[in-house]
Amino acid sequence: MKINLLILFAFLLSSTLAFSQGNSQGKGKNKDAKESKEKNKGNGSNEKHSQYDDVIWGGTANENGGGCKASKNQPSKVRANFQRDYPNANNVRWCKYRGDWTATFSNNLFGRATAVYHANGDRKDTRSVFPWNNVPNKIVQSVQNENPNIKIGDVVKIEFPQQRGSIFRVGIQGMSNAPNYVFYNDNGIKLSYDY
Repeated sequence: MKINLLILFAFLLSSTLAFSQGNSQGKGKNKDAKESKEKNKGNGSNEKHSQYDDVIWGGTANENGGGCKASKNQPSKVRANFQRDYPNANNVRWCKYRGDWTATFSNNLFGRATAVYHANGDRKDTRSVFPWNNVPNKIVQSVQNENPNIKIGDVVKIEFPQQRGSIFRVGIQGMSNAPNYVFYNDNGIKLSYDY
């Protein structure tokens, strides 16, 4: 009888240990999967269209859902040049817009930005939402002189590589409340610009 009880006790103990190890391994797998999902969040096609995208691409021909299409397969030249240009980028989300590759990312130097690359790896520009109170005075004066009774909307700064200057896209709302977009160079001169 003592031997049967001892065998039964040993069996119960080993079953309990095996069950608890199986549970902890399952939790570890779930934890690893969750960490992997969090780590990869934003660098593929899983991130949905955001309000940031609406601001960045507003006023272009492909806005309102027809804009940036999520993609994972960037050409190696595009990916290499992006990593060279923005080595501290994180939470990168790649998509394709009008035949160009765009990387929307976070960076410690500035908030969220979008870099646009041609398929050959050349950077077209980098776009970021820009606070109105930081817009150069020449542009502020031009906007206010040309549109005295308007409400200022979002401002996007479009920076070009190789020190070519910048363009500021200013969203304005008049009587109709429909956003209009006006483009200015660094000197406050109004430009015609699309995309």
